[in-house]
Amino acid sequence: MTDFRGWHVLGASFITAMLMAGATFYSFQHFVTPIEAEFGLARDKVNLGMMAFLLSSAIWAAIVGKSITRVNPRKLAFAGIAAFAAGFVALSFAQSPRQMILLIILPIGFGFTACGPFIANVLTTNWFYKKRGRALGIAAVATSAGGFLVQPIFSYMIYNLGWRAALLYVGLAIALISVLLILRFFISKPEDIGQFPDGETQSIPQTITAANPSLILKNRDFWVIGLACGLLLASDQALLVSLKPFGESLGFTNTQATLIPTVVAGSAIAGKLLIGWMIERFDKRAVFALVCLSNVLFLLAAIFVTNFAVLVTVAAFVGMAIGGIYPVWTGITADTFGRDYFAPAIGMMNIFTVLLAVIAIGFVGASFTANQSYDQAFTIFIPVAIMAAIVMAFVRVKKDS
Repeated sequence: MTDFRGWHVLGASFITAMLMAGATFYSFQHFVTPIEAEFGLARDKVNLGMMAFLLSSAIWAAIVGKSITRVNPRKLAFAGIAAFAAGFVALSFAQSPRQMILLIILPIGFGFTACGPFIANVLTTNWFYKKRGRALGIAAVATSAGGFLVQPIFSYMIYNLGWRAALLYVGLAIALISVLLILRFFISKPEDIGQFPDGETQSIPQTITAANPSLILKNRDFWVIGLACGLLLASDQALLVSLKPFGESLGFTNTQATLIPTVVAGSAIAGKLLIGWMIERFDKRAVFALVCLSNVLFLLAAIFVTNFAVLVTVAAFVGMAIGGIYPVWTGITADTFGRDYFAPAIGMMNIFTVLLAVIAIGFVGASFTANQSYDQAFTIFIPVAIMAAIVMAFVRVKKDS
């Protein structure tokens, strides 16, 4: 089929997800010390902002996932980008931590879900089947690309203009770019314009492992996948919010501390593409175990390495598989529930996985406040990542792939 629109849809949703992830997940760490200074908060109190963001985005994912079969994703994306931009602008004028938390939970949390990585994964699952692994790998790269491209720009703006001005300008810029992309490229399913997944000329029978995919909460694999991914995400998210402050705690300069998460995000781009390729060819459970091993290796480096050059080198190599959780998670969930129930399944799963991530973020902040070091928290995350690999070994996988 000529002029297959799936790659256009993937590209547009990739950019919106990249912008939002770069401005939230990856850039939060740059607000830690400025917010501490302005409001006189301890590190664990500042981390409540990321915890609120993760919890709200998880709850919104369940709501958006359940409604996505009735509401056109394009309309949801428009509502999402409007809420996200409004939240960022309002956040730039916030006068108290309480106001900031409310803005993070409501407009920013909803906007991120309705127009960010979640909607990108839904659209990708709708448009691809045989090529779903590589497509989801590309979609997963969006968050790393945000960390690699958006995060250092945001960091520069915060450092030179102040965190309030940075929020204002970034929110407006993301809104403008995203609206243009949604208008031109967002299409819910290939059938809406007379096409089929992967650009085929006819419908493709899709095999799933769930006996009755509509009974999501009664499916054992829902809970197995959720627990395994939740455990690994707990370690990953705690690392993400801590990388720059971790570098600062070792005495690195602002530029050096910023380079650590930037290198991790950059190397994860190649890693996610590799993981996406691998899950089309190898047992997804084994690929997930490889991602867990990478997480463990980076934690070990963070505990024992204090030299900047060595730490950045380790980040460049080991970071290739960190973040690979996302193509495996979305791919195995799509295999289990199919594209019709992918959104509600992964939306409900988000509540469980994010809860574990929030606990980990709270713990890493409290651990640093108590010890003025991240070593204790990073040490405890090692068996957590190992347990994730063990749990995922029990999930059932498709036999036709």
